Amino acid sequence: MAYSRFRVVGALALAYLAVCSLTRLALLSFHPDWLVSSSLAVVRSLVYGLAFDLLTAGWWLLPWALYLAFLPESWFAAAWQRRLLAAFASALVFAWLFIATAELFFFAEFDGRFNFVAADYLLYPTEVGENIWQSYPIGLILLGLGVLTWLSARWLRRPLARAWEQPDSGRRRLVGLAIYIALLSVLAVVVRPGLALVSEDRALNEVTSNGSYSFWRALLGKDAPYEGLYPTLAPAEIERRLESLFSASESRNVVLSGGSTLRRVENPGTPRRLNVVVVLEESLGSEFSGLLSARAPTLTPELDRLAAEGTLLTQAYATGNRTIRAIEATTSSLPPLPGASIVRRTQSNGLFTLPALLANVGYQTAFVYGGRALFDGMGRYLSANGIQRIVDQGDMPEGAFTTAWGVADETIFDRALVEMDELAAQGKPFYTLILTVSNHRPYTFPTEVLQPLPGLKGRENAVRYADYALGRFLRQARAHPFFSDTLFVLMGDHGARVYGAAEIPLGSYEVPILFLGPGIEAGRRIDTLASSLDIPPTILARMGMSYDSKFFGQDVFAVDPALGRALVGHNNQVALLRGGEIAVLGLQRSVATFRYDRAARTMERNTSRSVERELEGDAIAYFHGADVAYREGLYQAAPFSSLERTE
Repeated sequence: MAYSRFRVVGALALAYLAVCSLTRLALLSFHPDWLVSSSLAVVRSLVYGLAFDLLTAGWWLLPWALYLAFLPESWFAAAWQRRLLAAFASALVFAWLFIATAELFFFAEFDGRFNFVAADYLLYPTEVGENIWQSYPIGLILLGLGVLTWLSARWLRRPLARAWEQPDSGRRRLVGLAIYIALLSVLAVVVRPGLALVSEDRALNEVTSNGSYSFWRALLGKDAPYEGLYPTLAPAEIERRLESLFSASESRNVVLSGGSTLRRVENPGTPRRLNVVVVLEESLGSEFSGLLSARAPTLTPELDRLAAEGTLLTQAYATGNRTIRAIEATTSSLPPLPGASIVRRTQSNGLFTLPALLANVGYQTAFVYGGRALFDGMGRYLSANGIQRIVDQGDMPEGAFTTAWGVADETIFDRALVEMDELAAQGKPFYTLILTVSNHRPYTFPTEVLQPLPGLKGRENAVRYADYALGRFLRQARAHPFFSDTLFVLMGDHGARVYGAAEIPLGSYEVPILFLGPGIEAGRRIDTLASSLDIPPTILARMGMSYDSKFFGQDVFAVDPALGRALVGHNNQVALLRGGEIAVLGLQRSVATFRYDRAARTMERNTSRSVERELEGDAIAYFHGADVAYREGLYQAAPFSSLERTE
């Protein structure tokens, strides 16, 4: 078999391994300090990474192996077949080079291989494609890839030619295919995700893996059930733990039944007829604020100034690193279920959400967004869960400054003010969810209103503009009649980018959350640990509403600081952070507990088994309990009957 047609597969496999190895070396260059601090782990990364590359090469080239094994010799020997195979080989090499280039840009943004984010982006080529075109020199990149493909084709010419030097019998071809499949099967057994865990540094472990391998796993796990993949508890134990957690946070005895989280929440005081405006600021992490980080000077002077007029949550975390995670958290108060966000899931209709709850008692509800509401299924989800009116890019004035993601923030806020004036004129309270877009790659904005500062990166100047537009919005809102009766919640939807060595890079999930309005104490800072799913119950508590609740969140203003906690999801992992300890749940029912140093943003394995058991159990109760409630229809909107009406 020295000169068999399987040399085509061998030559392409070598080309693929070369591309993967060079990609891995390029990714390692993003963190040159690893060569000093983690040199042995880097060596392991290169060695174990080769195993991932071999497995992935096997899957990429399996169709080629099948085709060559069953292709008749008369066809294989034809000149047209040689040209066809050479063309296909060039196309495949170009695809590999293109994927490798995309990985470099993706890693620069997320410090990781392709994951759920990459899988989600493929479904919305309009926004993603325009964003890429506006952000990168695509023409030059494609030209460079074309040149590399041409050079690769010249290199492959000789090894490919050897495939035709000696004819293969049908028996030899089948034997070759059997050997190929056997080797691929062995690799499939040996290569597991855990093989990539070469160090305590999450990003280095990501480098060890393979982008195609990670992407495929992300696709497989997008809507997979929790049970069978993640650690579980018996239903009775989940119920017991959730009863204990809710009882502690709500200062009363909570009794649950049947897998539902339904219970009564009593908030003191007289219900107040307040409008509610929630502003989700795109990619606004705490790192940009001088009040919440060591950054000097601050990039958010307007938000920092507004903090003196309201109450700021100083240890708040986004539940995920996508906008749709913020939408699900601030509306449904559900923990981030592994896989796809519920915003993207087809069964997310008629859920127990804040807008649905408010609409049931006479509120008017609206969503104002600068992009297309169909992106990520946001419009469909919100329409099915209490939002009565959606205003998106198609409703914005023509000629407005626009990027791939939509119109500039000033235009969004101007339209929101018009909408809220119209709602207020109806004589009923309203709930408005506003989502901004300007603080997003390609980081372009109207420079005639705010000049970019030299020395700052594109993202940093985009943050300055987003902050400027937010401050302008609040200043203008003060002149409107509805302002004095409106509770504002201003918050980042998620951090700017994912980075850090920790298993769960929590520093990338810290976001500012600021409450402004009637009854909100000026200049107050709440250091209680919180996450974005705490927004719905905290809003209702500020309005003095008592209601039958299914929410997983808690009133951050009133809960004992010792009971503060954050629930987050990162790729295919979910975690519970509480009191400096974090329990991480992963695929294959893995569970691990770490001590988290917020100042250093590091995680170290916990050595206290008693702490591990309690925290792990509570983490499983939150996430497994939420998954059961969602999938079994126990998180539907009914009943709302005992909610105190504000009319």
